[in-house]
Amino acid sequence: MVKRLLYIWLLVLCCGCDVIRENDRFLPIDTPADERAHVLLDFTGFLCVNCPTAAERAHDLQQLYPGRLYVVSLHPASNPFTQGLYDYTCPAADSIYRRMGGTASTPFPAGNVDMTPYEGEWFADLSEWPTMVYRAMQDTAAVPPVDRLRTTYWLIEDSVLGAQRMPDGSVNTSYYHRHLLRGAWDSTDDIVVPEGCNTDRLYLLTLYLDPKDNKILHAYETTFRSLSHP
Repeated sequence: MVKRLLYIWLLVLCCGCDVIRENDRFLPIDTPADERAHVLLDFTGFLCVNCPTAAERAHDLQQLYPGRLYVVSLHPASNPFTQGLYDYTCPAADSIYRRMGGTASTPFPAGNVDMTPYEGEWFADLSEWPTMVYRAMQDTAAVPPVDRLRTTYWLIEDSVLGAQRMPDGSVNTSYYHRHLLRGAWDSTDDIVVPEGCNTDRLYLLTLYLDPKDNKILHAYETTFRSLSHP
């Protein structure tokens, strides 16, 4: 374990949207530097009947590689599969999706590891996820010095109760959406927590990116903790 300073925004304002400002950062975190972690991006949507199966597959893969694989669910507004009873989209998810070439006709579920192409394609079919993740896990190269990398933070909300169309075509209104991306910020930005988020279920995923192509080179999770004004 090597000490790396990650300053986590902990101050949460009680009125309007929660804001975590840059000058309220503190709390050093121990980060594993000897074992690279990877991120499985699960592009999903309410109307996608195979997406619940994909979510289960992603969970199973994460269980196979504890601490080395993180899962993030993205609902990009550019794809009509995300239209439904509740709106789980966010601008960050759509930006990532479109940067990878996602369109309104990209079939879901679609997976990606570390924001890098797999077999020449940005989006992998569900059947390819186990092999795609396995290959990523073989990449254990040491993480370059963090001062040479781009640091970004993804705000994730876990276990969001809502609705989802299921494989049999029915709508499950008591479905829990896991690892839902709520926003992304660079290291100098204030983090604005969207209204309606449950702060008890929020966490930050810190990503170290290759500044040349935004490929994820390392990631780790830090629990989000909120503080109220006296």
